[in-house]
Amino acid sequence: MGRHRGNWVLPGAVALGVALIATACSSSSSTSTTTTTAPSSSTTAASTPTASSPGVTATAINVGAISTRTGAIASDFDGLSPGIQAYFDLINSQGGINGRKLLLSYNLDDGGQPSQFTQLTHTLIDQDHAFAVMVASYWFTPNYFVETNTPTYGYNVSGNWAGPPNLFAAGGSVQNYSAGVPAYAYVLNQTHSKSVAIISYGPSITSSYDACNTTATELAKAGFTVSYEDFGAQLGGSYTSAVQRMQEAGSQFVISCMQESDNITMARAIQQYGLKIHQLWLSGYDQSLLNQYSGLMQGVYFNVSGNVPYQAVGGRFGNTYTGMIQYLATMNKYEPAFTYNGVAQQGWQSAVLLADAIKLAGNDLTQANIIKVTNNITNFTAGGLTTVTSWKVSHSGTTYPTCSAYVVVHGTRFVPVFGKGKQVFVCVGPDASDTTPVPAPAGTPGT
Repeated sequence: MGRHRGNWVLPGAVALGVALIATACSSSSSTSTTTTTAPSSSTTAASTPTASSPGVTATAINVGAISTRTGAIASDFDGLSPGIQAYFDLINSQGGINGRKLLLSYNLDDGGQPSQFTQLTHTLIDQDHAFAVMVASYWFTPNYFVETNTPTYGYNVSGNWAGPPNLFAAGGSVQNYSAGVPAYAYVLNQTHSKSVAIISYGPSITSSYDACNTTATELAKAGFTVSYEDFGAQLGGSYTSAVQRMQEAGSQFVISCMQESDNITMARAIQQYGLKIHQLWLSGYDQSLLNQYSGLMQGVYFNVSGNVPYQAVGGRFGNTYTGMIQYLATMNKYEPAFTYNGVAQQGWQSAVLLADAIKLAGNDLTQANIIKVTNNITNFTAGGLTTVTSWKVSHSGTTYPTCSAYVVVHGTRFVPVFGKGKQVFVCVGPDASDTTPVPAPAGTPGT
């Protein structure tokens, strides 16, 4: 299965407002910093990097990362390295892989600057000779990674990971907004809603606009009434007028592709005008946000996409989701400040994919073979943390059914909904007019 992209629910603006914020940051005169943690002499003396195995020694595999760890948008990207480091710490506590430890030896900060990202790309590949590179930056440009055939992993916020066989974005390298629409239609049917309002920012914030514009088009084709649409909402604006128009139009459900702070503003207006309407937010699955605004978030739905919800541990789920149990325990041990950070989870998934490929590569530990064996992995779940990704598909397409998990706010908790028994995922086909659940693909966590 190729897991669809385009409806990730992560803390902060990330896939929604970050484009506009990042553009503003790029003209800033502030300087960014670069942090490099060099491998110890004990890990570098055993061998000299070769053209096919840079960064590999007798005792270690040296990996690099570029992320935005300082600057105005750092909170949307700084979780990558902690997620990677926590998984590497777990693997190394077990003796590493075939006697080699996984080291995040070069942990670089682009400071939210595109020119700095370009410079650091060459630093990691040409100077540091990293075996693989992990990325979380709005300014990711794939050219040099592809040219040098460097195994590259990370967070697809910039929408340009698709195609090349050496680029492995967490969950799949393709952003396919259409693939997420049947999952939204499923929730509309579950809440008996036929009239839907849809709101996003304008085209300058591409991911917000594309996600909701596509959703409106596909839902209308599927027979739903799109009773109100606003594809030019103002970032940080007032949504009183929009809520009034939803009320006048008889909207029963609203899908928001705005960032979490604007969702809160909209929810406040909904409450003020006494509008009885179901809400689905694509941003705001964040316990700290809920702790602060629980009175405004009651009954709000969140699509957690292909990830197991953090809350699917204990209770009716017992020990079903061992991948999430391991993730929470390891993050709490090594990187507790980032346990519930969505980008940290992307870093963890990327680290697991690299580690799995290293195990499969055996003694043929070259960059080319890592890419080859990874592209033969058809059942990747990050150790039971996500739905199935097939890397024979996920560079260029989506396969069906797609599976999503939903949570809804009850009190001060996010509660998994819609899944049957201990299964948190609901799987549907490509047609938003037919949302009859289908069996989860083999290997899906919970099956």
